[in-house]
Amino acid sequence: MPCRKMQQPKEYEELTLDNYPTWASDIKIAFAARGILGTITPPVENGPQITQQMTYNALLMLRTSIHKDLKREYLFEENPLTLWTSLKNRYEQQKDIIYPDEQHEWNHLRIQDFKSVADYNHAVHNIYTKLRFCGKEPTDAEKIHKTLSTMHPSDRVLCNQYRKEQHQVYSQLILSLTQAEKNDELLLKNHHLRSVGSAPLPAVHNVQNNAPNIKWKFNGHHLVNPRTPLVVMVANSTKIEDIRQTRERVAMHLLQMEKRGCATNVVVTHITLPLLALQSSWLIST
Repeated sequence: MPCRKMQQPKEYEELTLDNYPTWASDIKIAFAARGILGTITPPVENGPQITQQMTYNALLMLRTSIHKDLKREYLFEENPLTLWTSLKNRYEQQKDIIYPDEQHEWNHLRIQDFKSVADYNHAVHNIYTKLRFCGKEPTDAEKIHKTLSTMHPSDRVLCNQYRKEQHQVYSQLILSLTQAEKNDELLLKNHHLRSVGSAPLPAVHNVQNNAPNIKWKFNGHHLVNPRTPLVVMVANSTKIEDIRQTRERVAMHLLQMEKRGCATNVVVTHITLPLLALQSSWLIST
C-alpha cells in the first residue's frame, strides 16, 4: 500500500478579521524561533544582517498564513517588512469595529450561563484578547469582580467564601473554582452509585440465644447454637459468578450441618447489588 504522508500540525491559524491579535503574536514567535524576526521589524544600526534566504523564508510563512483572496492582493509584494506593515495597518483600522461588540460581550458575560468553569474561562480569554488588541483589556481585579458578581444565587455561600479569600490574581480564582467543581462532580458520582436509604439493614440478633432450654451442639470445631443464624456477606459485588459461588458454599455448609444432625439458619446479605436490583436480604433456612 502507498505510504501516506502525515500532515504536520500548523503553528498558527490562518489570518482572519477576528484573530489578528493571536495571529500576529504567533507569527512573531515563529519568526523569532527561526531567527528571521528582523525581516518584519524596522532595521536598526549594527543590527543582524538579513540574507536573501531569510527574506524568502519570511515571505513564504506570511503568504501561507493569510487567506487566498488576501494573498492575491499582495501577490507581487516581495518585501516581508512591507507586507507585514500593510497587514498591520489594514487590521488595526478594525479596532473601532471590534471594540463595541467585544465591550458588549464583556458587559453581558455571566459565569452562570456556562456549564463549566473551563467554558467560562475560555470565553473570558477570547474577549480579553480582542479587548487587549483594542487597548482596553480588563484588569485581574475586574475579571475577579465579574466572575464573583455573576455567579448563580444558589452559590452565594461559595461566592462569599471566595470574596473573603481576597484573590488578587484571576487565574488563582479560576483554579479554586475548578477544584470546587471537580469535588462536586465526585460527590454526585458517589451519590448516584448508591442513593440515600439503599444501605442494607443490620443483622437482627436472636434474643433467645441465651435461653436455658437451647441445646448446644458440637460440630467438630466448636459449639453451635442451632438458633443462631449464619450470616454470609457479599460486599460490593455485581458479578453473578460471585453470587453463584456464595450460594454453593452456603448449600454445602447446610448439607454438612444436616449430616451432623445440626439445624441452622443462613442469612445471605447482599450489599449494593445494582445489577440484580437486590436491595433486601435473602433468608435460607433448613
